[in-house]
Amino acid sequence: MVEPASRRDPEPSGASLRAVKPADDFATLLKTLRVEAGLSQQTLAERALISVQAVSALERGYRKAPYRDTVERIADALGLSPEAREGLQNSTERSRGPRHAAEHGVVPAHNLPRQLTSFLGRDEVVAKIVDLLDTTPLVSIVGTGGAGKTRTAIEVGNRLSTRFPQGTWFVELAPLNDPSLVPHALAEALHVQESPQQPLLDTLLGYLRQRQLLMILDNCEHVISEVRLLAGLVLRECPGVTLLATSRESLKIAGERTYKIPSLAVPESNVLTPEKALTYGAVALFDDRVRAADSAFEVTPENVGSVIDICRRLDGLPLALELAAARATVLSPKQICERLDCVFDVLNEGAEGDVPRHATMRAVIDWSYDLLSSQAQLLFERLATFAGGFTLETAMTVCTDGDLPRKDVLQSLSVLIAQSLVTTDFSHGAGRYQLQEATRQYALEKLVSRGEWQSQARRHALTFLEVAERLDDDWYSASERLWFNEAEAELDNFRVALVWSLGERNDQHLGGLLAGALARLWYSLAPVEGRRWVRLAIDSITETTRPGELAQLYIADAELCGALGESKPSLVSAERALRWRSAFNELRLARAEHAAGAALAALGDSSQGEALLNQVLTVSQHLHNARLQALVLSDLGTAHSRRGDVDESRRFYAEALACYVSLGLERPAASIAGHLAELEFEAGDPAAALQQAEEARAGHAATRNRRSEAADICNITAYLVALDCYGDARAYMVKALEAAHDVCSPVLTAFVLQHAAAIGALQCGPDGFATPKVLEDAAMLLGFVEARLNALGARRDYTERQEYERAMAALSYALGKRLEQLMSLGAQWSEDFAVSVAREL
Repeated sequence: MVEPASRRDPEPSGASLRAVKPADDFATLLKTLRVEAGLSQQTLAERALISVQAVSALERGYRKAPYRDTVERIADALGLSPEAREGLQNSTERSRGPRHAAEHGVVPAHNLPRQLTSFLGRDEVVAKIVDLLDTTPLVSIVGTGGAGKTRTAIEVGNRLSTRFPQGTWFVELAPLNDPSLVPHALAEALHVQESPQQPLLDTLLGYLRQRQLLMILDNCEHVISEVRLLAGLVLRECPGVTLLATSRESLKIAGERTYKIPSLAVPESNVLTPEKALTYGAVALFDDRVRAADSAFEVTPENVGSVIDICRRLDGLPLALELAAARATVLSPKQICERLDCVFDVLNEGAEGDVPRHATMRAVIDWSYDLLSSQAQLLFERLATFAGGFTLETAMTVCTDGDLPRKDVLQSLSVLIAQSLVTTDFSHGAGRYQLQEATRQYALEKLVSRGEWQSQARRHALTFLEVAERLDDDWYSASERLWFNEAEAELDNFRVALVWSLGERNDQHLGGLLAGALARLWYSLAPVEGRRWVRLAIDSITETTRPGELAQLYIADAELCGALGESKPSLVSAERALRWRSAFNELRLARAEHAAGAALAALGDSSQGEALLNQVLTVSQHLHNARLQALVLSDLGTAHSRRGDVDESRRFYAEALACYVSLGLERPAASIAGHLAELEFEAGDPAAALQQAEEARAGHAATRNRRSEAADICNITAYLVALDCYGDARAYMVKALEAAHDVCSPVLTAFVLQHAAAIGALQCGPDGFATPKVLEDAAMLLGFVEARLNALGARRDYTERQEYERAMAALSYALGKRLEQLMSLGAQWSEDFAVSVAREL
């Protein structure tokens, strides 16, 4: 049957070049001529005896330089005029460029993109990948967007460029939006021309079977099914070919080794010298990229803390650090750091107009988000509620509802992990998961736009109230290390819940319960911050607040003030809590009386304080609560020490230490060593005290008890002053200032400043006398300390008291009546100014 004219493909029209500029490349020209001829890609492919994918690849520029006979067949299929035919052939020469040399047997060793910036912080990573490629035919570098997978793969290719006889070939897959074009991208990179006699894939495999080369398949995630198929065929049929892939997820085929690329190394502490900070990959990269734009930039003692904060907040992600560095010509590191709560406002360099895939962090995460199923997207957004990570159990509790059933969370979470949107950590046994900061802020934006932020925040706060109450109940009986591991891991989640409930006043009742339940956690990890939340909750009390809840907040405040050495406010809060003793169970009443007894003893009321402590000791024995018993025994030891009863103090400390050892409690056991150091000093043996204090410091460092370690360093400084070792004392004084700053302890800072003043007052110069300026500064510094301790409600124990009296005697002798005036001037100083003076003494 003859097909009706209206259904037939149009006859070739002798298409011309009238709509094409002479400089048009082959891809543009081919598409223009095909459209002018009225042909579809399918029809052109059939007439030219090539595949439709080949036509698509040619028009998109993935195949830039077909063989001359292929061009002739296309020209015949289009029915081109001689002029148009010549123009089409000429365009292939322009597109061919250096590849023309390949057709004449001069093939370069590689086609790796030239890198215009230095490669920093990844030498060990590259070495590991090179080692893997020695033992396996396929390595996949996987990681989140912006982690530097492509840059690392190119560096690996450069390192291996002479190892493969037929070279190293980089295949860029990111521009592809059709998986069927993957073979064409490979053919383009390898200069393999499609044959009309067989499929392109067969042509590629035939070419690769006889060669020894490294092929880098870059950005596979969006065409992964086709890459998986092709890579599997290459591994089976081409023994001389080694593959290196980069992707958000692994290919999951036999023979593959997956390498999860880590973020660049970031310092854990902000208190580092610039030289030490620059040994970390993240800091080195940030510094290098800023100096590329401003050669005058330096990491200095003044800005190193902010630079480290930037690196930490951006999780050491290379792309994020480069984008932040681009802002450093306009903003200081401190200003950049202050703006990272809105990370996409900072990391948007190059965001004008159409954004390339890797131009901004938002574009990078868009790329991954768009590959997710709707259910995986929903879980991803809801996970933004967490800060500092989450467990599978808390994710199931917070994120599930009718739209996302509990049974589906594990599968969706697995997808997010596979796509490198969620990181995993199994270092403490059970899995813990986390969104990196930029990814979390992106997910949070999506959650807010979906209208679910408030409901998810409430579910999150309720969940972590349950966690806090469980930790509070477990404190007396749980394994110390397991308890602290969980408490520290969830610290940021507790903060998020407190900000939402108390800080933003969304549910002050819930926030008050949470603040009170976290007293033990804050006592051990961050008492200043904890007290701030507790007092915010106290300020939010209404007439509907139940007595038990109110009392719990005052107990928490009393315990946290005690941890900070602020005895007067501790006693006030403990006595307020005891007004509601009828609302207490026996353990909570014991906690309130314990705080009151310890505060009274510290304030000099030893009889009443020891009576209360002995009462609590009896209760602890009745409750069979060995940890509470050990705590009270330790405080009784301190109370007896304060009134000079050394023998009884030793007995109580020994009993407390035996309890701690039997319970396997390393932190408080180390604190007993610190208490014993004070006893040695009080007994007149500062050298023994120094040795005991160093043991305590080592124990606290080993258990990551930074607050107690800071107190140990402060005491070591005092013992060195007593031994007249002023040079060593000054070095420890500087360390103690840093430690006190780290733990945000104003009382400890005041005592360190007293040690600095004592060094200035007691140390003589070469002529046997301190200079007048040093003596005056020491006097004013002591004036500041005296005013500060009075304001904080803190008292000096024996160690600080004898040092103060010794320094005052020296200053009174040297300055006479001027001493009081100078101390009055110092009392008006700010803490920052006092610290700066101490550092100069």
